[in-house]
Amino acid sequence: MALRRSLDDEEYQQNQKSLYKQLEDAKQQQEQQWTEREKAIAEREKQFEELKTKVEAFEKDKETAIKKAKEEGKGIANSQVKVKANLQNKDVEGNKRFYELRIQSLEQTIQASETRIQNLSKQLDAALKQVQDLAVKAIEGASNISSYQAFKEIALEQAKAQLKGK
Repeated sequence: MALRRSLDDEEYQQNQKSLYKQLEDAKQQQEQQWTEREKAIAEREKQFEELKTKVEAFEKDKETAIKKAKEEGKGIANSQVKVKANLQNKDVEGNKRFYELRIQSLEQTIQASETRIQNLSKQLDAALKQVQDLAVKAIEGASNISSYQAFKEIALEQAKAQLKGK
């Protein structure tokens, strides 16, 4: 009985050792699972923080990109307005130059016409004077002819009178 008891004690001890070993193995396995879970949780927390930082940075980057795009848009619009204004100014300047040249050309035409009118007026005055001179000569010539005719008649009458008186 003592042997049995000793065997039972040994079996009990071995059972207990085996149970403690299983318990220890289960405990180690559980701790290993917890360690792995803690690592996974730590990794997820790290990813969460990275994503949170990226989201915050994304908002800032988005605002910066929007501001930059607005500034670029304003710059492009201002540039286009300047180009359009320059083209319009050049168009106005070209029209102004065209009209100035047109006015200058018309003034030259007017000046040439005035000079021609003055020359024609002088020629008309000269022609009028010549016509008046010719008219005066014609009148004087006609007068002279009629005076000559009258003188001839008088001379003929006197000659007839002298002939009759003789």
